[in-house]
Amino acid sequence: MLRSLFGDGVHFYNVAHRGFSANAPENTLASFALAVNEGANMLELDVMLTGDGQPIVFHDYRLGRTTNGSGLVSRLTSSRIRSLDAGIWFGDKFEGERVPLLDEVLDLAKGKVRLNIELKHRRRDGVNLLVEKCLKAVERHRMSDDVIFSSFNLEALRVLHYNKSHIRFAPLYRHNLVPTPRSFPLRYGAQGVVLNHHFLNGTAVRRFHDLGLTVFVYTVNGRRRIEKMIEMGVDGVISDNPAEVASIAAKVAS
Repeated sequence: MLRSLFGDGVHFYNVAHRGFSANAPENTLASFALAVNEGANMLELDVMLTGDGQPIVFHDYRLGRTTNGSGLVSRLTSSRIRSLDAGIWFGDKFEGERVPLLDEVLDLAKGKVRLNIELKHRRRDGVNLLVEKCLKAVERHRMSDDVIFSSFNLEALRVLHYNKSHIRFAPLYRHNLVPTPRSFPLRYGAQGVVLNHHFLNGTAVRRFHDLGLTVFVYTVNGRRRIEKMIEMGVDGVISDNPAEVASIAAKVAS
């Protein structure tokens, strides 16, 4: 069996994708709190910098889809973004939900659940400040041992590794990955990979495990597909519905 990612004996992670995003507005404190209450043992969240350099929990580079505002996150101040409503688009009962700061999610999670922090940055350049701010926030909350970072931006993970080699990280891939000693996860000592579940099979999972890599899959919704991933032996399922994952995982384990 692959060693426990955090050394705590846990070998399966029910990862709530942007919180319980099937039942609450994504990347809000309401969504994260609901996920914890419904059985998630890890929260997945997206972090980027505002125009004034604050790490904020938000997925899109533009505000329009999930708030009542508009414009680029990177060009607006954190106070302006946090004045917007990030819940009403999902349902009336979530009116007044705000875009949270990373610090707020760390406060919510501490002592309850692990975090998968996805670093959101489009370019290779300019990632240093994002990495620095996120690391400082995690260290300020004394949660370095409770976090794994992920990103499609491999430069962000390189910067992370060079700055804090003990911090866990797992690169994200949209398509299949055939690992070799020169591929990014092994070359830079990643603890895992985060893969698109459509391009994965049991043989690949075993190959990653043989190389000491934890395997997370995203974004898995639908009962049969979740069952298949768990039966395949992945270490973590990232889903919009952590309650369903918890139910299926318990059934498979029994």
